Amino acid sequence: LFHTDINPRAYQLLGAKKTVRKNGEAGFTFRVWAPNAEGVSVVGDFNGWDPKANRMKPLGDAGVWECFVPGL
Repeated sequence: LFHTDINPRAYQLLGAKKTVRKNGEAGFTFRVWAPNAEGVSVVGDFNGWDPKANRMKPLGDAGVWECFVPGL
């Protein structure tokens, strides 16, 4: 619903969210809206600023990208 302006709570979906997976692995889930992007990555000093280390994957065709980074 985000890309149709029906979802007024996009802040609950997008950004960095502390996450604990079902297997107990802790980290952060990152989501961004980048509808025209060909690729998106999370970079920082935690991964040596390497754009290949934490590439995001598209969630469907709405332009939302996501990845999970463990240990943050």
